[in-house]
Amino acid sequence: MAAILFLVAILGLLVAGRAQAQAADGSKPLFSFQLWQLGLALVLPLVCASQLPTIAKVIAVALTASAFSFSVFRARHAHDFDDLHF
Repeated sequence: MAAILFLVAILGLLVAGRAQAQAADGSKPLFSFQLWQLGLALVLPLVCASQLPTIAKVIAVALTASAFSFSVFRARHAHDFDDLHF
C-alpha cells in the first residue's frame, strides 16, 4: 500500500513540475521545480524505506501529495489576477 502511494506522490511531483514549467514566462523547460519540492522528493523514499509504522508512511505520502497538488493549483492560477486588470 505504501509503495503504491509513494508512486502516486512521485507522479504528483512530475505533474507539479510540468504545471510550473507551463506557467513560467520566458523559456519553456520540460519541468520546473522549487527547492522544497526536490527536498520532499529526496526525503520521501527514505521515509517509505524506513521502519516507521505504515500509518506514518501513509500520512507522509498524503502530506507530500497535498503539497504537490497545492503547487499545481498555484501554478495554474498564477496569472488569474492579471486578467482582472483590462
